[in-house]
Amino acid sequence: MMQQNSNLDWQKVYSSYSPKLLGICRRYIQDIYTAEDIVQDSFITAIQKDHQLNDEKALFAWLKKIVVNNALQHIRKNSKNTFVDAEPSEIPDTPSEMEYHFQEEKNAFIYDFTNEELLSSIDHLPSHHKSVFNLFFIENYSHSEISNTLGITVNTSKSHLLRAKKSVQNYLLNHIVKPDTPKKKTAQLLVIFGLGGLLWARTFQNKFSDFTVQPSRPLQVPADIKIHPQSFSSSNSTAWKKKTVIGSTILVILILSVFLSNPGNSFFTGNNSADSLRRPQEKQVEATFNSSKKDEKSSSLILKPNTEDESLNEKDLADVKQTDILKTTPVTAQKDIESGKNSAKTIRKDSVKETPEKVIVVKKIIKRDTVFIER
Repeated sequence: MMQQNSNLDWQKVYSSYSPKLLGICRRYIQDIYTAEDIVQDSFITAIQKDHQLNDEKALFAWLKKIVVNNALQHIRKNSKNTFVDAEPSEIPDTPSEMEYHFQEEKNAFIYDFTNEELLSSIDHLPSHHKSVFNLFFIENYSHSEISNTLGITVNTSKSHLLRAKKSVQNYLLNHIVKPDTPKKKTAQLLVIFGLGGLLWARTFQNKFSDFTVQPSRPLQVPADIKIHPQSFSSSNSTAWKKKTVIGSTILVILILSVFLSNPGNSFFTGNNSADSLRRPQEKQVEATFNSSKKDEKSSSLILKPNTEDESLNEKDLADVKQTDILKTTPVTAQKDIESGKNSAKTIRKDSVKETPEKVIVVKKIIKRDTVFIER
């Protein structure tokens, strides 16, 4: 099923906009009943294609475009006068027309006309002239846009407009202007200064900006077209959310790129700093441990007496002076010995039972110093 846009109650939309849209259509189509049929068809088209409407605020402009296009299609199909390049692009002005810029009584727009009087001057035009006149002076189309819309050349558009202007002015001067018709002072000044051409668009746009025609019947939707009012999804809100997400992503990428491009940043070197604080201590402990093991191995002495010498006994070993040991022990070891924290024994005895000889092993923890033992 076709997705329905809106909070749009189409009957309510029709009641609000149809008078103005019918007034627009009436400028192109003289028969009011035909114009009303075109407006009805335009609303049905809008209901079927409402998914193309991106912004609810543009609803009237969207409906107006549909109405104008449908009116032009109707003219092309039913008019005897076709939009062809059958007319010369330039039409010479007669001497009397050349004098309009200098004779204010010959310029129709120094007078004040009603909506109905101006509409009758447009109705007097042939359909192909009427279309170009409406598009150029009231819808504010350029000749290039008219060319694309009507499928004619730019020169043909200019030719149609020129003929339409002359026809409208002649009609107003010959059929509408009376001796008592009021004049506009501002318009008279513009004509005197040679700016009478500005009065065309200004006059018709001002008079038809709020022109309305009340429809004679309500909106009639065929039974096979269902209207399901739903909540209007604002494209602006969706676009805003997308922009927010994209902007946030770009911001995060920029922040990360700044930190990554600066390796010395404390955000990334925090762990390294902690490691740098711990490693010297760990290295020192490890070095001390390795040195202790190495010194321990190198300081192990095996005293093995010869047969010619006297055997060492425990009493002789006890004669080793404590001062000698302290002199040959590193400062840290001395402190440990004096404070009683060093629990390692400096002398360790090992007896070998398998041999008749008595072997004593003396082990001391030293560093790069020689141990002298007095007997």
